[in-house]
Amino acid sequence: MKKQKFRINLLSWLLHFGFARDGIFYVVTIFVGLLAGLTAVSFHLSIAWLQEFLFGSSHLTSQSSLSWFLIILIPALGALIAAISLQYIVPDARGSGIPQTKIAYAVHNGHIPKKVWIGKFFIGLINIGSGSSLGREGPTVQICSGMASWIGEMFSMKRQRIKSLIPVGAAAGIAAAFNTPLAAITFTLEEIVGDLNARVLGSIVLASVTAAVVERSILGNQPVFLVPEYSLENPMELFIYALVGVFCALVGTIFCRTLLYTRSKWINITGWKSILLTTLGGLCIGIIGLQFPQIFGVGYPFVNKALSGSYTFYILSILLILKLIATSISYGTGSCGGIFAPTLFLGAMAGGTVASIMEVFFPSIIGNSGSYALVGMGAAFASVIRAPMTSVLIIFELTQDYNIILALMIANTISFSLSKYWQPDSIYASLSHQDGIALPNYETDHILHEIHVEDAMVTNVKTLSNKLTITEAIEETRNLAYSGYPILDGNNKLEGMISRYDFRQAQAIQKEDNRITEFATTKYVLHAHPDQSLDSVMAKLGSRRISRLPVVSREDPTELLGIITSEDVILAFGKVKIKRDKEQNQGAS
Repeated sequence: MKKQKFRINLLSWLLHFGFARDGIFYVVTIFVGLLAGLTAVSFHLSIAWLQEFLFGSSHLTSQSSLSWFLIILIPALGALIAAISLQYIVPDARGSGIPQTKIAYAVHNGHIPKKVWIGKFFIGLINIGSGSSLGREGPTVQICSGMASWIGEMFSMKRQRIKSLIPVGAAAGIAAAFNTPLAAITFTLEEIVGDLNARVLGSIVLASVTAAVVERSILGNQPVFLVPEYSLENPMELFIYALVGVFCALVGTIFCRTLLYTRSKWINITGWKSILLTTLGGLCIGIIGLQFPQIFGVGYPFVNKALSGSYTFYILSILLILKLIATSISYGTGSCGGIFAPTLFLGAMAGGTVASIMEVFFPSIIGNSGSYALVGMGAAFASVIRAPMTSVLIIFELTQDYNIILALMIANTISFSLSKYWQPDSIYASLSHQDGIALPNYETDHILHEIHVEDAMVTNVKTLSNKLTITEAIEETRNLAYSGYPILDGNNKLEGMISRYDFRQAQAIQKEDNRITEFATTKYVLHAHPDQSLDSVMAKLGSRRISRLPVVSREDPTELLGIITSEDVILAFGKVKIKRDKEQNQGAS
């Protein structure tokens, strides 16, 4: 009750000062950018602090004064604590965070429970801080997106507006984590939204810049990576950069398949067996890290060494192999953390490996070997993450050097094309698919045209009488999770639609005793028919920025047959997509 009263009072205060709906949304956007920046920096510093506390160094170098058995046991203990928390307290906080954010955006209308993103912060901190071979960017995206969702609910925003805040929070989190606001914008549009022309672009830009300003004001304007100076000494180098693209495509494909295979063996195991396997995964990381602590955690200090050309061929190649294995074990056995950072690590080592080999045969051509490691980071990103624009922009923002664009685009284009041929789905799409959720994309949109509303709609609908007051309607729906309700007249005919946002609007202006029809949509109720296709439903939902449609009879538009939401559409799509994929796999075998 106190939280509900706070929301109403906050909305009343904003309305009192003349804020319209768009004005409230942009106020919230700036607020999200500020808090996301602070949260991302806090997550970053907390991981460094925990590593310093546990290992005696935030860089996890081989010069640790700890006993050998402690170096092995710390990752296992961190994995055990995280596994218990994920099994019994916050199971939805498992994984990278980016696939889960995409699912929340596409399926759950932007709702990320507060318990999930708070749990993600602390469990990710324990896992990564204790040495699991995972990154902080994926968790940062889910944490900041969840915070944005929660803030939207606090400001009593409509469901569609809350959904729009998910990419806003994601972009702010990436911008603060990398100090690269432009790459954060393109990554969010490419990976989370899936549309470079999204309406929410302005808010994404505003939040990204705000978060980057917050990050720079706290940590300074220092780049995440120590970028080498680049110059193209010989045009023949472009052929070697092309080889970097080929090699990174190969590495990225092997990485994706190894991780997915490991996870497929673990994912159906539950209970104490799952906890045991996750703990054993942490123990394996400790054993590997005893001799090569570079594989622990995020690993950016060692990426910087590759960029400076400090590693020999032997070190580069062994770190490439061990990091690939370690990350597959950490993620595949259920630890909490991202694959963003490991992908960049693999790219740096792969690019450096190619440069070391080519330097033996063409010493007069190879320039700074660190440049190949840098281009390898972008190529690996294009191979694994499949966000081609971001893979170029993130490296460009780090270097601020136009000269590197040509080499980068050659390597990235080759890597992206080859990896897509060898492994058609991106890693995040494949992970979602393993979880039983198939998100639509441009290759499968035609499926929505083949599914009808009657195959996806809900027929057991909670309705409200047009005689109810706002207070009575709130009381009647208090224990229900739905965000909107059809209104029926005395003859059980559809009269309109009302949402919880409408309830709060009435409370904010102190008109709780008025009839619900005064605040409902009654003049023209956008609706669907049972024989319509789901792509037409999505078009209607998008055109009005709403999350549900009443399903009515064609003969009588006031006869309510059911209701369909964007979540129902995605779930129906997922079932058909998974069924077809199984049929194709059986046919191929």
